[in-house]
Amino acid sequence: MTTRLTRITAPAEPLLSDRDAREQCRVTDVGEDYLLAGYVEAVTEYLDAKSGVLGEALVSQTWRLSMDAAPGGSVVLPLGPVQSVVQIKYFNAAGVETLFPAINYRLADTVVELVPGAAWPTVEARQIALWIDFVAGYGAPSAVPATVRQLARFMVADLYQNRESGVDQSLRMSDAFKWMFAAARSDRGLF
Repeated sequence: MTTRLTRITAPAEPLLSDRDAREQCRVTDVGEDYLLAGYVEAVTEYLDAKSGVLGEALVSQTWRLSMDAAPGGSVVLPLGPVQSVVQIKYFNAAGVETLFPAINYRLADTVVELVPGAAWPTVEARQIALWIDFVAGYGAPSAVPATVRQLARFMVADLYQNRESGVDQSLRMSDAFKWMFAAARSDRGLF
């Protein structure tokens, strides 16, 4: 079975607020907010979601796992932490888009499993035959683990303080930054 993971709704709020970024960078001029917001966005892309180094969603966002066939059993959602399943839809054998009733399945951590007596529907053969929309992330930015939020602050400050650096300059990481990065990754079982 071929699957595809696509974000359908981005987080409503950034991982760090303008105020968080200003305080970390010791900036008092709101005129720097556009620059700091760009750094927050870049750091978030580096850490967050399916392509991020932490391999998980941080602030709540909605994702779609698409499949070219009905699953044979439980489905492990590839991005956590999973808050909820929004819906499961499929194209039935006649090619009509159909909602798979929520009474047929339950969410257990990151696994969508059928309830006893339920079966996955018969789907039309096509590239996207069945899809699961789900919300992943910790919730609001304040709910993201402190190690991850502090790591993001360190990274934003480093980008801001070294924005004039030449491309030949090697990346320097402080011991505090290395510790925070290791803590954020180990909390997630990444080493």
